[in-house]
Amino acid sequence: MAAVSLPILKNTQRYGIWFIGVSFVLFQFFLQLSSGVVVGAIMGEMQISALEAGILSSSFYYVYTSMQIPVGMLFDRKSTRLLLTINALLCSIGCLYFAQSHNLVQLIIGRLIIGTGSAFAFVGLSHLLRQHFPLKHFGFLIGLSETLGFLATVFGIIAMGGLINQWGWRSFINSAAVLSLIISYFCWRHIPNFSPPSVTSTKNSQQLLNILKNSKTWINGIFVGLSFTVITVFGAMWAVPFIQVKLACSLKEASVIDAMIFLGAALSCPLFGKLACLLRRKPLMLSSCLSTAFLFFLVLYLPTQSAILLASLMFMIGLCCGAYMLAFSIANELASSDSLSTCTGFTNTLAMLSAPLIQPLIGYLLDLFSHSEGTPQLVDYQKALVIIPLCLLLATGLVFLLPEKNRH
Repeated sequence: MAAVSLPILKNTQRYGIWFIGVSFVLFQFFLQLSSGVVVGAIMGEMQISALEAGILSSSFYYVYTSMQIPVGMLFDRKSTRLLLTINALLCSIGCLYFAQSHNLVQLIIGRLIIGTGSAFAFVGLSHLLRQHFPLKHFGFLIGLSETLGFLATVFGIIAMGGLINQWGWRSFINSAAVLSLIISYFCWRHIPNFSPPSVTSTKNSQQLLNILKNSKTWINGIFVGLSFTVITVFGAMWAVPFIQVKLACSLKEASVIDAMIFLGAALSCPLFGKLACLLRRKPLMLSSCLSTAFLFFLVLYLPTQSAILLASLMFMIGLCCGAYMLAFSIANELASSDSLSTCTGFTNTLAMLSAPLIQPLIGYLLDLFSHSEGTPQLVDYQKALVIIPLCLLLATGLVFLLPEKNRH
């Protein structure tokens, strides 16, 4: 497809394009971070083990993580409209397949299809913003999109507990398939058909090689992966069953308490962005990891039956964890001007890599610790989930190896 000039759009058109792109991101966020509620319902219906539940949930990340860099390269070469339309449609197909599945293998295949389509959402939104907005608006709109993603997850998870109890998880996922189909239609109908100038594979390979040879980019990406486990591993997967056991409460009540971590994270993103403009970056990252680890230990071991107290602690965890976003600013500083998207994709790959590794590991540990009882008890969750604060403490050590921002 030949490259064409980018059309000049009115503000209403540009923000309409942003809204369509961010809708796909919100949908991806919701599918990614709400898996604990859906998988919790599947565990009860199909009697799958904690390890199998961890593998099912993390299967989303297998393709999502591995495709971040290739997806960025595709957006450099192909039509944004075509890529977003096809992959929103692929999410719809994945949801339909998932909802009709009756064994673990089928469920995993459906989740893999969903992960493949979702891999294009965030990179696609970034590409739309670069195409249709001045560069000075990019940081604000990406941060706003991240906040909206967490807020959508909050309201979605709060509603999910009740809706799944009333409709069943299959009907709920079928509804998600319809929503993804609508997003696909709007992508095709309203996003301009623009193909960027072609980029040689040799240049792309050299850019990626330069990033891979830079030890700081690896340290930075691993920092994000470790510090983000509190969201992708705990909040998105194991928080709901842990809360149900700790408080002996319903799926609906556990879902509402779990949603508080995402509400805190939604406020945390702009908060740390603002603080980073006023204060030194590394102390912010250190305090974020240490305070989050401390609060997580309280959630695990504090002997309480108060839903309000536990919800408050979950909210505080979300509010304190947002320094992971500062690592994406570091990624921009570590990359050359012609490889910013590639470096961001590489960082995002490492950021998400912890989920498919640690989610099933915790499931395996739960099965191991609860072997005699059959069903995991509170003490089993306390032993298995201690991995999360340990990851945060490891991330704290990596902060000392990262560069401080340039004050000039």
